[in-house]
Amino acid sequence: MFNIFKKKKAETQKPKNLKLISLCLAFEVANADDAIDSREKEIILDRIRNSLDLSILTEKEIFEVIKEESDKKVSFYDLIYEMNMNLSKDEKIDVLKMLWEVAYADQILDVGEEKIIRRSAEMLGIKPSIVLKTKDQFKAE
Repeated sequence: MFNIFKKKKAETQKPKNLKLISLCLAFEVANADDAIDSREKEIILDRIRNSLDLSILTEKEIFEVIKEESDKKVSFYDLIYEMNMNLSKDEKIDVLKMLWEVAYADQILDVGEEKIIRRSAEMLGIKPSIVLKTKDQFKAE
């Protein structure tokens, strides 16, 4: 009988900020070659401006928070787990598109960037055909 109440309480827990989580993943892609190009950084800053509440911190301060979290070497599993639990298939594909956009921002696709994107897509349950299709969209730009 008491288990029913526990389940309801667990269901009402608020999910973490998924937009921020996806931006952390985008930062990891940009930093895969240990150097974030100004174009990669600008895309991330633009996404911060357009998707997060900037009433408390500026986009540059949020970028620094993301960078600090990256330095702590947060597990991809933790980032992906939150997305898997809370995002629809289309939202996961939108995250994938953002990752390709960041990876191609400097016109060079680093092996490490592609590795992170493909691993993330696999963990998100995105089919390889969709990964290639979205890659081709940004490769052609």
